Amino acid sequence: MPYIYAFITAVGTLIGGSLPFTGLFKKLDNRYLVGFAAGAMIGIALFDLIPEAAGLAGQAGLYIALGFFFVYLLEKFVLIHTCHEDEVIGGTVSWVPIIGIALESLIDGLAIAVGFAVTPALGLTIALAVLAHELPRGFTTSVIMQKAHYPFKIILAVLLIDALFAPLGVAAANFFPTDYFEELLAFTAGVFLYVGAGDLLPEAHRKFNWQVVLSVLLGAAVIWLISTFVV
Repeated sequence: MPYIYAFITAVGTLIGGSLPFTGLFKKLDNRYLVGFAAGAMIGIALFDLIPEAAGLAGQAGLYIALGFFFVYLLEKFVLIHTCHEDEVIGGTVSWVPIIGIALESLIDGLAIAVGFAVTPALGLTIALAVLAHELPRGFTTSVIMQKAHYPFKIILAVLLIDALFAPLGVAAANFFPTDYFEELLAFTAGVFLYVGAGDLLPEAHRKFNWQVVLSVLLGAAVIWLISTFVV
């Protein structure tokens, strides 16, 4: 099942990445999806991951901080989709941002696998939050690379790397000691908090819109409902 969940999130990356190449691009307001993803990512961290790591007691905060600042540094130094369009230079693709994209997807796959190991419902909830994030991430990656004049085959290669590393993360979880699952959940909570609050929320609110606010709250509410009545 974790592989199926990871495969679905991988398909979400490719679907999101394909939208700029279709007529839907002109009609799509990406902010609503980004806002929903932000609420879902923050919700899964607060309602599921942090409570599951409660056994760490005072150490939970350390692993949450490690996850938060790991992605902060990763995004500031290597990831393509956090750059502004006028900061991206056309030409050959550097291996550095590709490694950054791969690492973030690897963490997503690990989180899905560990969540499933705790309870299948938790794994599904994490997968839903990752899927909500992957759709706008694939979309944004394609848009930025298009504006930087990368050819379609290069954009597709980057999207495939992003997509395939989630299932690889699930496979990598088989080599992760089960004694450290709580630490990984806390680390993932920090990752999700940064991605939701530090990355997606500012992107969704470049221009104030009450409907975007409602999208954020809806994303969090959906995760809370799943956490309360399913997990």
